Amino acid sequence: MSSLSDITGDIKIEDPHLWTLSLFIDKRHIDFMVHNDMVANSLIHRSISLDRWVGDDEYLKAVENAIYDNSLLLSDFKRVNVSVDSQKFLFLPPGYGCDDDARRAFDIAFPDSDGDFAVSRGHNCRTDVAFMLPPGVLQFLRRTFSNTPVRLHIEVLSSYFRGRTNTSNVNKEAVYIRDGYIDICAFKHGKLQIANTFQYRTEDDIIFYTLAVWNMLGLDPRSDEIQIAGNKSIRSAIMPRLREYVTYVVPAMMPPSAIRMASDASKAPFNLIILAI
Repeated sequence: MSSLSDITGDIKIEDPHLWTLSLFIDKRHIDFMVHNDMVANSLIHRSISLDRWVGDDEYLKAVENAIYDNSLLLSDFKRVNVSVDSQKFLFLPPGYGCDDDARRAFDIAFPDSDGDFAVSRGHNCRTDVAFMLPPGVLQFLRRTFSNTPVRLHIEVLSSYFRGRTNTSNVNKEAVYIRDGYIDICAFKHGKLQIANTFQYRTEDDIIFYTLAVWNMLGLDPRSDEIQIAGNKSIRSAIMPRLREYVTYVVPAMMPPSAIRMASDASKAPFNLIILAI
């Protein structure tokens, strides 16, 4: 018996086959968003909390309970997008090989890892990402959502920001701030150079990791730029401090297509918006 409650019972959707469901799943919560491409301001976003201390052996059950308790998520949607978080991932060069080759490389980087192996195809960022989820989770997601591709969260971010970089001569570092973590994707000459996730406790941690990546790549503080998405209050607090070192520090722009989803699409998580478009 699940201890979670249905937080979607008040959401009434007629003809779900006209709607898109987008989910982000990590160890702490399931964020989801539904929208109808044919209806302006249709975006609805909710978050389902999981047990913050759930371990790998309990993670599958926690995800199952959260989804089964919220029957809206099991509707016959037009499209379902799924992204997941993982601390075990390996970016591979473009054209590296098949999934078997990716698994061999992954096993070298993470020996004795036990779980569900997958490859997130980052066509837009021109690289693939091998990653692993706790046992049973990948099969459950694919079975529940009709073999929908399961993408790694940081690959989704890298693909999005690379797509907005490849026509520009400006090198860029993109920072996404979420609950206790920051994701950083950095590009030079339109090519992805670094993509990683860091855990933070304070705003100083965020500034440290952001500038450490910047300096590692030798980006130009006078002409290159930092784009920041995610938590608004933290973003507002750190941007003036980062401008002491880098001239162009700006908020990441929402994609224009998001405005049709909701007049204030910024209230929904940035990673779900870009996953949905």
